[in-house]
Amino acid sequence: MSESAQIESSFMTALRAVLAVAAGLILWMIGFLALARVLVSLWPDYAIPARLWTRSGTYAFTTTMSVFNASFWILSEIAAGWLAAVIARRAEAVWTLAVLVMGYLCFMHLYYAWHALPWWYNLIVAFSSGPAVLLGGKLGSHPNRTAAAPRQAAS
Repeated sequence: MSESAQIESSFMTALRAVLAVAAGLILWMIGFLALARVLVSLWPDYAIPARLWTRSGTYAFTTTMSVFNASFWILSEIAAGWLAAVIARRAEAVWTLAVLVMGYLCFMHLYYAWHALPWWYNLIVAFSSGPAVLLGGKLGSHPNRTAAAPRQAAS
């Protein structure tokens, strides 16, 4: 492989990784909101504390509603990790996404909003985020892709 082809290949790999992380972040944010909207349509009572939270920051969710919220975060993180793995085809992009998501959620739930939310909810949302993204990345990685990569490079 020529030097210019290697540079182009490296550039494309880096570009895929950046796009994968960006797409994962977008899916993570939109995924939670989409799942919450579905719950509003299935359980209209959920809409009342949801509106209260978005308008005034007042937490009025019941324990059951909070469990749904935490589950929605985890599901959206798994989906984000999966998408990042499919796009980037590299574990490094998934790890980067996991660090960004977990770093943000740890700041938000262990410091910034700790006083406004139940302690158990804060801990679940913050500490499950990184592992959930990594699980999604594992689900999105194709086992033959990693096994075939060294053979391609040797050819």
